[in-house]
Formats: sequence, structure tokens, C-alpha cells
Amino acid sequence: MSNVDVQDLSTIDLAEPSVWDDGPPYELFARMQREDPVHFSPQRVAPDEGGFWSITRFDDVRAVSRDHRTFSSELRGILNVDDIGVPLDVQRLQLISMDPPRHDRLKALVIKAFTPQRVAEHEDAVKQIIGGVLDQVADRDRFDLVADVARPIPARVIGSFLGTPPEDDDQLVQWTNVFTAFEDPEIREQWTDTAAVFTEIIEYVNKQIALRRDTPGGDLVTAMMNAEVDGEKLNEFELATFFILLMSAGNDSTRATYSATMLELLRNREQFDQLRENPDLIEAAVEEGLRCFPAFAFMARAATQDVELHGKQIKQGDRLLLWYLASNRDEAAFENPHKFDITRPGLADKHQAFGGRGKHFCLGANLARMELKLWIAQTLERFPDLTLDGEPNRVRALFLNQYNSIPVRRGS
Repeated sequence: MSNVDVQDLSTIDLAEPSVWDDGPPYELFARMQREDPVHFSPQRVAPDEGGFWSITRFDDVRAVSRDHRTFSSELRGILNVDDIGVPLDVQRLQLISMDPPRHDRLKALVIKAFTPQRVAEHEDAVKQIIGGVLDQVADRDRFDLVADVARPIPARVIGSFLGTPPEDDDQLVQWTNVFTAFEDPEIREQWTDTAAVFTEIIEYVNKQIALRRDTPGGDLVTAMMNAEVDGEKLNEFELATFFILLMSAGNDSTRATYSATMLELLRNREQFDQLRENPDLIEAAVEEGLRCFPAFAFMARAATQDVELHGKQIKQGDRLLLWYLASNRDEAAFENPHKFDITRPGLADKHQAFGGRGKHFCLGANLARMELKLWIAQTLERFPDLTLDGEPNRVRALFLNQYNSIPVRRGS
């Protein structure tokens, strides 16, 4: 666990990059849960954005998530800043940055594609995608678990749901980085003109729609193209933002949790071998990976009215960050919360990796679970001698909880 040596919590600004130098500040979060469960950070690195309140306790994250009337996703979006290079008005066209009733109507357009029954229909195809990517590294002594395995698999899985061709996967992953990894200095340098990137995405989605006018399919692009909300078809901006949201969620979520879970198993050989020898533990291992390593560190809300939480006066328009990194390790909710334990029971309906069980609970949760289960199982089966081959490198971002690189090798 990373540790920030501080006497006075009021001096801590969670937006300061130095707080995250050693990874997520779990010990700091634990102290906030005990002493300051609604903590204010001035966000000095972005003074024009104003500060934010941090919600760290499990029960508080759940309560705020379920009260969309008081805590809006739409008012200021779901990130810690308004300025990500894409205007807030455009961000609000995304399902994840909408409030009911429009959110509910739009979610209903695609949720049928992610029911357990529909996801199960894709299991053989997902197995083939995973096997095909693992085939490409099977003869190599060394490879990067993120670049060579964790990026291409979810890109093709969500691409198959959307109906986009495999040759477009790399481009689509690059585009998603503009919206989710905008804080990372290396990524930000690549995308200085985000407006131009958004125009490229609109053009791409328009071309995909044009292809389906004559030959519609059973994919998500066809469903979005034909959908009506309040009697109107989605416009090109709504289609583009919906498309990029599905791409981002499908890529970042499983890529992040797979990478971090595999890293933890590689660092804990006993559990690595235990899981290999007991495949019936795979579902519990996936849930523990989701609990310990949620793909998104937080989601933001904004107060629609003045409200008091734990004695703190939150003003209308104030931003709150719901820290899943903290709530998933709350000692009031989980025994021994910082221990990664693949035998931990009863997690599927408890952890908050997919949100706090409110309106914005992740619609792709069933797909993510199925994908991670098959993916981790195949990796362990095919690479029983996999070991770390260097220091992993994390993405420099507050929002994303993931790795850029995890070098591995075959053999001891």
C-alpha cells in the first residue's frame, strides 16, 4: 500500500500528482474513512475548476449513487474537471453523464444487448478472441502483458458487439484515450486538438451508419442508428458520444482489471498456483480483482441543492468524487480489505467496481465478468510459468486506475 505521511488531513489535496507517486494512496483513504469521510480538496493543479469533496465510505458512496435528484451526473459531468478538451455540453451527450429520465430512455436502447442470456451467446466468440491473441505471444519468451495482451482483447470484444472491423481496433483504442486518459502527459501530448479528434470520430460513426443503411445488422451501431428517444432519432453528436462511451467502457474496464489482477497473482505465486489448480475459484478471483482494482478510481456527481454530509456543508453545484478505490477497501464493509484473497466469498453483489448500485450501474457488468473469467483462466492455463520481468508502469491519471506496461517473461 502507498503511504502519504501527513499529520493534518486538511492539508491534503487528492488532485496533487505527488499523492499518487507510489500508486493509489490506500492508507490515506483509510484514514479519511475513519477521520474525514467527506474531505475537501482545493484541486490546486486546476484552480479554475474549483475543488471537490471526496466520498470514501462504502455506505456513503452507495447512498449518493442512489440519490440522482440530489447528486447529478449531468450538472458537471463525471470527471474531476470540466475541461478535458471536449466541451461539457458534448460530454453531457454521453449516457454516463446524463440524469433521468433521458438517461433511462437511452440506456434502455442498448441494455438488452448486455443481459446474461445475450452475453452468454457471445462466449464462444470471446474465447476465440482471447485464444487468438494469446496465440500471438505463445512462442515469445518475453512480452508486455498490457500492450500485447490486455489492449487487443477487449478492443476486439467490444468491437464485435459494436460491429466494427478488427482492422479498426487500434484506431478506436487511441480515440478512447482522448476521453479517459486525458490527464496522462504522454497521451495528452498526442492529442492536443481534441476537437479535431471528435470530428474524426463523428466521421467514422457516420461511415459505419452509412454501411448499415443498406445492410443493417444485429450490432450496437445498428441499434443506435435505429433508436428513437422521445420520438426523435439520435443526432450525429449523440451517436458519436454514445459510440465512444461504449468503446471506452468496453476497453478501459476489463483491460485495467485484468492487468492489475494478473499483476497481483504474479506477485503472489501461492494464489497464482492455487487458482491454476482450482479452476472453480475463478469467479471468486474475478470478483476479488474487481473489488481490489476497479478500472475507474471514481465517478463524480454535483450537488443540485445545498446538502449536509457528515457535518460538512456542500453547496449547490459543488463537485463530489465517489472513490471506488476507497469504498471497495472500506474495513466497515470488507474484512481485511487490503488483502487480495481469491477465496473471499459473496462479493458479486457487494463491491462497487461497477458503481454504487444506482441508475448508473454499469450496463456491461455481465460482459466484463464473462470476459475476465475466460481471460484469466486461459492465461493461467497457457502460461503456468509466467513471471514478472521488470517494473510495471502506471497510467498517470486520477480517473483511470490502470497500467501502461507490465513486462513479463516465460520461466523463472
